[in-house]
Parts: sequence; structure tokens; C-alpha cells
Amino acid sequence: MKDNDITVLSTVSPFGPVEGNMPYAGIATFAGYPLWSSEQKADAVVLGVPYDEGTTYRPGTRFGPRAVRNASMFYTYEGQDDRFYDADRDRWILRGKTIADAGDVAIEPLNLEKNQAATTRAVATILQSGAVPAIIGGDHSITHPVVRAFKQKPFHYVHFDTHADCDRIFGSGDTHGSPVARIMEEGLAQSITILGVRGLTNSGHDLAWAREQGVRIITARELRERRVAADPDLFSDIFPKGNYYLSLDIDFFDPSAAPGTGTPEPGGLFFPEFSDVVQAVTKKGTIIGFDVVEVSPLVDDRSQITAHLAARCLLEMMSGALDQAGTAPPAC
Repeated sequence: MKDNDITVLSTVSPFGPVEGNMPYAGIATFAGYPLWSSEQKADAVVLGVPYDEGTTYRPGTRFGPRAVRNASMFYTYEGQDDRFYDADRDRWILRGKTIADAGDVAIEPLNLEKNQAATTRAVATILQSGAVPAIIGGDHSITHPVVRAFKQKPFHYVHFDTHADCDRIFGSGDTHGSPVARIMEEGLAQSITILGVRGLTNSGHDLAWAREQGVRIITARELRERRVAADPDLFSDIFPKGNYYLSLDIDFFDPSAAPGTGTPEPGGLFFPEFSDVVQAVTKKGTIIGFDVVEVSPLVDDRSQITAHLAARCLLEMMSGALDQAGTAPPAC
């Protein structure tokens, strides 16, 4: 990685630390975690990719990393050694884990190849340090250069999205509607599973082509029906053993939960369904990287509910990556 691939700002105030860990004070890193340099050891490192030139409808996801970081400061009431308690599962998560924020990839407008190369190098640097990359987009086109950094690691790719993203829009293969096709064409993943497909904006030809290539597609309706069945192993047949990269397009969720995205589609899922799938993955494999993309604060509601949901989803996937299933410290 080159020194100018990532833009980092100091979070240290010349006036000293703010007592009480109030979420509205200080400079926002992800969940208030310290800044990272490549010489430091960490279990997970957050990296922003503020790029949205692959957008084909409403722009604004270049502001996603900043919005998600701001929202994540909500989780800083408690000190870093006394969070996070998962009330749903009666356990602590991410205890004893070292988490840091690497800032953002330095994006140069209208320079696609340079931006993609910088993104791949930045993620590769995190991997070389031994940390799990936690990526904040940006539009979904960033996932392709991110995943390129994993090419030496065999992995299964899981794509949470209302769209299959197997399209060439106006002949371009580098839009937010194309990452699955690019990953497939370059043979980067052992398998590809798309979860949450729905609505009227998918191409029937693209879906048929993806299935012909061996991509497993689980629609939003099927995910919902599986969860209603209340089977503790309801997703166990989807995931083989191995390493996993998870990519979450925030439009996987229903617009009532995630209005702040460029291409919303009615009939989406909610956080419990997403969490169930992440937990199912951890029972079968190891999460080695993940991203949240397509958060556009320009079209979010006044409470920034979409950014808050994205921050929570990052923590869910981070716990899935770092807290081995069933072994996280119990509540005390």
C-alpha cells in the first residue's frame, strides 16, 4: 500500500479526552475506536471507500463512510472494555478484541483504475497485518476491487441485495450493478450466494444467467418463509464449510428500515433476518472480510436511521468474524 492510498485524520483533541464517552463529542471514528497504522496489530480494521461514481440512479454514497462513522458513535457511552452486550442473545460480543479505524481510501475523481488499485492495495495491507477488513462504502462497485485483495484466500461470497448485480449497464462492467458478474468472471470466489432478491428491477435474463453459472439465489420471500418456520437450522443447507466474505447492500432491507439508499425496493427484509443469516454462516465457516455499501445520507431520513442500521450490521458481522460461534463470553 502506498502512503497516499488512505486518508487519515487524528482523533486526539488538544483539549484532552472528553469524560463520559458522549457520542456527540470528539472526532468520529468507527464506534470511537482508535486510528490504525499498518505497523499495529488488530483483530479487525475498518476502512472507508467513499466512492459513488458507479451509481446509476441516486448518488450520495460517497458520503456513506462518514455517515456510518457518525452513527456508530452512538455505541460509545460505555468504555471500549465494557461493550457490547447483546441483549437478544444474552452475551457480550467483541470483548477483548482489538479494533481500529484506518480512515478512508484516497479517492481521485474520474480515475476508475487508480481508485480500484488503491482500494485493493489498502485492503491487502489490512490482510497482511492479520486483521479482518471491515469495509464501508461507497456504492456496490467497490466490492469488486475489495474482493480482489482476497485472491490468495479461497472463500465463499455471500451477497445480501435486492438486486443480483450481474448486469452490464450501458455496456459498463464497473457500475454498482455489476460486482457479482465481475467476481464470477475473474473466478475470485469458490461459490456465490445472493440473498434477498426481490422486486421489478432485476433482469430475468441476468437471473437466469447467474443460475446457469451456479450462483445460488434466495429471494426475499424465501428468506422470510424460512424464518417463519422457526427451524434452528433453517439456513444450514445454504452454506458449505470454509471461509466467507459477506457483502451487504443496505437496500437488502425494507425501505421503512433503510430509506437512505439510491435504489430502494418495497418488500425487503429486516435486521433479525440478516442477523440469523450471519449466525448461520458462523456455524459453518469463518468470516474473513465484509462490507456495507449503498448508504446514501443525502436521501436518508432526519434521524439517519439507515446509517444507524449500517453501523449495527457492521458490528454484527464483526462479531461473526471475531467471536467464534457459541464461544463469546456470557453475560455476567
